Amino acid sequence: MRLRTTVRLGASAILAAALLAACGHGTPIISGSPTPGPSYHPYVSSQYPIPTKSSRPMGITLGADSNLWFTEYAASKIGELSTLGAVTDNVTPTTKAEPDGIATGPNGLIWFTETGTGKIGQFNSTTTTPVFVEYALPAAGAHPVGITLGSDGSMWATDPGTNSVWRIAINGSATRVYLSGNAQPQGIVSGPDGAVWFTEPGTNRIGRIATTGKQPLATDYPVPTLNSGVTGIAAGTDNALWFTETKAIKIGRISVAGSVTNEYPLAGAKTPDAIVQGIDGNFYFTDTLGNAIGRLDPGNSQVKIYPIPTSNTKPTGIVLGPDNQIYFTESANDAIGQFKYFCC
Repeated sequence: MRLRTTVRLGASAILAAALLAACGHGTPIISGSPTPGPSYHPYVSSQYPIPTKSSRPMGITLGADSNLWFTEYAASKIGELSTLGAVTDNVTPTTKAEPDGIATGPNGLIWFTETGTGKIGQFNSTTTTPVFVEYALPAAGAHPVGITLGSDGSMWATDPGTNSVWRIAINGSATRVYLSGNAQPQGIVSGPDGAVWFTEPGTNRIGRIATTGKQPLATDYPVPTLNSGVTGIAAGTDNALWFTETKAIKIGRISVAGSVTNEYPLAGAKTPDAIVQGIDGNFYFTDTLGNAIGRLDPGNSQVKIYPIPTSNTKPTGIVLGPDNQIYFTESANDAIGQFKYFCC
């Protein structure tokens, strides 16, 4: 049973209050400039504690209700950060579900992976109290990790446990796409070409699956740096995909034609993980062991590292919030952080 202490707000003027208010003047951030001025210094502006200790928050997504929803891997819970800065917990139906990836689907539904049970979970973020539905993947040893909404309206999930990617229909029925080699797929995202793209750390490749057709097939493309540790992946506004290389400490760019056109060294970073593009065109990433948020300017290859004020938080998931600021999970600190990269 969840005790709700806030009211869902739809109007952007009210949504901007508290959590989304800006820069000391009460002006909504969403009305400001998307490009940081020369004198503005991005920083971790807030850290919102999660009620459950040792919860290990992992994935995070923006819901249709304008609130942020995140998985609590160790606690088997789904958390919610409201636009007023209130955090609430919701217990999943299955204990030791180990929810990991989370993504927003159509019709206000939010979907998440249950790594520990081999299931895909679903709930409606626009209802007062979430009602969870779980769908078991029809394969022994399934351990789904990443999840995204495809251009076909289905959800797509990576599953290193069965070395495959699953397409999950709205009714929960699942179709398996087998991968070659020991791909061990991790991050996944819908690309600008309508296909789903995912990382394969086991084969050091980037995979692609067209979302059309009853029997989708996977194609993969090699990453030039050997044993790079490809992990997170994001769609860019340049008709390409951008991915992190945790072991090589780089960010790579792959065109929709399958060509890795560049790999950017991340000087000062330690373990780049999840990645997202800001509205300023730069790419931001969580640096898990570096305890920081990093920024890559693809225009000049400049890298900036911004430390998190609390030590050893192990930032993991990352997303743009309803104010277009960056939010991230602190897996070792049981908190959701806010990173302001533009202002006023």
